[in-house]
Amino acid sequence: MTIASSTPLRWLSLALIASAGVLTPACAADESPDAVTGEEEGGAAVDDITSVDHTDVKRQSIGNCWIYAAATWFEALAKGATGETLNASESWLTYWHWYEQIANGDAGEDISTGGSFETAVSLVLRYGVVLEKDFIPEEANSEMSMRQSSALAAINASLKSGALKDAAARRNKTLVRAELDKAWQLSGDVVGRMNTVFGAAVTKTIDRSYKTRKPGNDILRAADIAARLKDPQTGQFIQGTLADAIGKRDGEGWWATRSGKFAWQGVRYPADAAGRAAVMKRVQRALHDRQPVVTTWDVDFNALTSGSRFSMAELERRGPGRQGGHLTVAHDYQAEVPGIGLLKAGEQATPEQMDAALSDGTKIEFLRVKNSWGGIRPDRWNEAAIPGFHDLELAYLNGPIKKCAQKPDGETDTTNCTMQATPLRQLVLPAGY
Repeated sequence: MTIASSTPLRWLSLALIASAGVLTPACAADESPDAVTGEEEGGAAVDDITSVDHTDVKRQSIGNCWIYAAATWFEALAKGATGETLNASESWLTYWHWYEQIANGDAGEDISTGGSFETAVSLVLRYGVVLEKDFIPEEANSEMSMRQSSALAAINASLKSGALKDAAARRNKTLVRAELDKAWQLSGDVVGRMNTVFGAAVTKTIDRSYKTRKPGNDILRAADIAARLKDPQTGQFIQGTLADAIGKRDGEGWWATRSGKFAWQGVRYPADAAGRAAVMKRVQRALHDRQPVVTTWDVDFNALTSGSRFSMAELERRGPGRQGGHLTVAHDYQAEVPGIGLLKAGEQATPEQMDAALSDGTKIEFLRVKNSWGGIRPDRWNEAAIPGFHDLELAYLNGPIKKCAQKPDGETDTTNCTMQATPLRQLVLPAGY
């Protein structure tokens, strides 16, 4: 259902299509550039109001859905606060993720593209946010970054047989930066601005060197980005900052919480029915307030219908397919509500209907999420209520589904599915929900 509010109606274009989990370091991404079919499309209005103030959908070209999910999360918070679109560069955060892997001695012959919401927001705190136009200008208006794919191939070649093949070379942070700059084909102007802020050998980071002053050079601190946040004590919405929403991490591992009055928290999806219902009510309340809830879940592509749904019935009909972890951002939901009937996703709901939807007898049919697999995808689905958004049926999210082994090449071994799993793993909710 779409949430009624006093805000003006907003139009969604076909480009408005676009995974927080700290439980999974991988992405079940439809990421291969070779899978692209057809031409990019855009411009036509397909819906008249959103539940969450989402920005345009993008399409990942490598397995970094977690970066796309984190970016669309804070872009929605910023748009909700200012009404303006912040087109953050996922490539920027990907660059620094690779830098830390190599410089910290965690890279083998191949970069790991997987990560988590926690990793993403930590990168934001250390290296800030850059707009797409200020990092790779050629991709400022692109749905998919081809530069990420080519950069990955180039840096892996450097790690395997090039300048970074030796451990000693990888400890040379100036060399690591230079190899990354070359792999990403960064302009001299962009490299110069990065060197001014961080140093060629990364002797400075945002969180340590720019606590009280802006770094400039087109780099934004989390404290410089507006965010629409709800005060958990007063219940009133305020214009805070992304730094407020991220807060400060307490402890290590996926179980770590974040401190701060407005800090968003990861919530593990319970195994029992009562616990699941309670968590879903928290998700509903957040969506009623147009808050972008980050979701971590397991994908089985054989559950994906031509209508852009992940369906348990479809999965049972076809059997297990390609699998992996994924991160997206919730946008809306559909539910059968006692005394009301079906509240449809995409249709306006009154405050009375929203209150009724929180009753114990409500049966949620699906969560609608903004994804990072692109908008117009006849190779994956033929139609969607909003192009690029997917409906995750609760029956699928609750599972269990068959969990298959992964082959050494990363493909799913559908002949070896001896375990079971609950697809929905974790949600990241705002403070007070």
